[in-house]
Amino acid sequence: MEHNPLLGTWKLISATAINPDGTVDPEVYGPNPTGYITYTPEGRMMVIFSKRDRLALTGDIRSPFSKEIQSLPPQECLQAFSTFNAYAGIYTIEGNKVTHHVEIASIPNRVGTDLVRTFTLNGNQVTLQTPPTQTAGVEKVFELVWEKVEP
Repeated sequence: MEHNPLLGTWKLISATAINPDGTVDPEVYGPNPTGYITYTPEGRMMVIFSKRDRLALTGDIRSPFSKEIQSLPPQECLQAFSTFNAYAGIYTIEGNKVTHHVEIASIPNRVGTDLVRTFTLNGNQVTLQTPPTQTAGVEKVFELVWEKVEP
């Protein structure tokens, strides 16, 4: 990709939701969410982010593949899953739109889909904005601000 302004790793600064009436939920993913997104020169991308205030699981769970995780209360598993998001794949850029072609994801339904984001650069920050997305019966636009991580 010629001149690619998204190359590198970016740290999550904020995640907001814009409601249809224009009101903004400034902490849609909790206060000070944490995460990273990386775009490689080879056309690969990966993103991982979560709420910062995630509760630890009860028990000594060190791996999602352990048998102990299956004995956790369902509410704990729901809390852990619903406060974490990750996916990876290839990406393409056209104008100010980047399309993430999802190959693996924490939400299995996303595998094989394309997630289109409009991006806006401002100094060492990039804002990625989703198209209107159905969430709990309401179409919201999600806006994530990322800051470039220097090597």
